[in-house]
Amino acid sequence: TWTIMMAGFATEARQQTRVNTLAFLAAMPFLTNAIYLPYLALRDSVTDPIPRGSPLSAVENLVESPWFGRVLGLVGVLCLAWGAFGRQEYGELAERVASFQALAASDRVAWAFSVDLLCLTVFQSFLVGDDMKRRGFEGDSASATALLAAKFVPYFGLAYYLSVRPSLAEPSDE
Repeated sequence: TWTIMMAGFATEARQQTRVNTLAFLAAMPFLTNAIYLPYLALRDSVTDPIPRGSPLSAVENLVESPWFGRVLGLVGVLCLAWGAFGRQEYGELAERVASFQALAASDRVAWAFSVDLLCLTVFQSFLVGDDMKRRGFEGDSASATALLAAKFVPYFGLAYYLSVRPSLAEPSDE
């Protein structure tokens, strides 16, 4: 679900000239960092804010909703709960953690997945910073908190940011 949250940046496609943002976002859940890292390298940097209140596509309306981040944050909580407590035949939490560590140390796919998660953690703030500029969401305590959460709290920080950022669908307060 982490790469699905990247769809929250679909409005970035309006300012991209060098890459097809929507194609990258559609492929990201399947090929994760094989798509995400080249996208970060190829995309244009943000130049101007997008006017708030402008018409949005159906996909943009969906991902602009604060419920998009909230629902995916809840999915993350449910996944962690299932990993810790679901299917008791796999043992207690300590046994599950030890099993995961052994798997990650010996299985190349599990190790690659762990590297994917690390890359998503490190680089999610790149998109958040540019998204904040596009929205004019800078310079106050709410934006500072959202940016810190997205930079330092893997997955849930991004879900928080997607939940509190101002929607481009709503006219600005200015």
